[in-house]
Amino acid sequence: MSTFIDWLAATTATSRDAVALDTVDPERLRQYRLFLARRRDPDTGNVIGAGTRNLYQVALRNFLRYCRRRKLDAPDPDEHLQLAKERDREIRHLSRDEAVRVSAAIVLTDPSGLRDRAVVEMLFGTAVRVSELCAMTRRQVNLDRREAEVVGKGGKSRLVLLTTDAAHWLRRYLETRADESPWLFVSNRKDDDGVLRALSVRQVQRVVDQASRRAGLPFRVSPHWFRHTRLTALARHAGVETAQRIAGHSSLATTARYLHVTDERLRAAYDEAERKDRDG
Repeated sequence: MSTFIDWLAATTATSRDAVALDTVDPERLRQYRLFLARRRDPDTGNVIGAGTRNLYQVALRNFLRYCRRRKLDAPDPDEHLQLAKERDREIRHLSRDEAVRVSAAIVLTDPSGLRDRAVVEMLFGTAVRVSELCAMTRRQVNLDRREAEVVGKGGKSRLVLLTTDAAHWLRRYLETRADESPWLFVSNRKDDDGVLRALSVRQVQRVVDQASRRAGLPFRVSPHWFRHTRLTALARHAGVETAQRIAGHSSLATTARYLHVTDERLRAAYDEAERKDRDG
């Protein structure tokens, strides 16, 4: 809403505190949509995408709906603020061989090598989000059962499983720990009480980026790619419902996106349907 108020003040030649609802009409909403369509990201200089434009419009739509519920004279947001159509997001993932190459590229003789290897193996072996991994404590993990409790989006808790490789490398890393920090992965920095801080998302991103470069991959890799890789494998071999439970998705439709790479299964089903139809 702040962007809209600033724009409205500028286009009506009034101060920000003096903008009035009665100046908001269908024509002005059309002009605002044009303004958003030409708006550029201050960091990159590129025109903002459809998804970002929609975020601005959704905030304004909610405000106008509130006004109409209060019987105030406001244009219908559903009619005059239609959201831009977004392209389907590409699910970027690695092949199993590429993921293994990244893990193997970690230099174990480095001071943080064992920790970094465990980090990558956990990303690949659990399908957790990088923020979830960084927020995990040692108490949340049961290595004997190869499972961990994860607190995801919205504070929702779910159970995730560890592959044998992930459990192996995490155990090796934890056996080297002699500190009192409760965090599962720690940095070298300490808090005001002298306790090692949790590894940050930025640090994990740096670990993955450096390892993927050493692995010789011809593209930049982010931690989230490992989540996509694991969920794609689960959706392909164990079914989309299993992948949904591990992912922590509330909607099955969200998880179904990971079926995009199972073309061979789709093709096989398609050909089988054709065969049955042809044979009567």
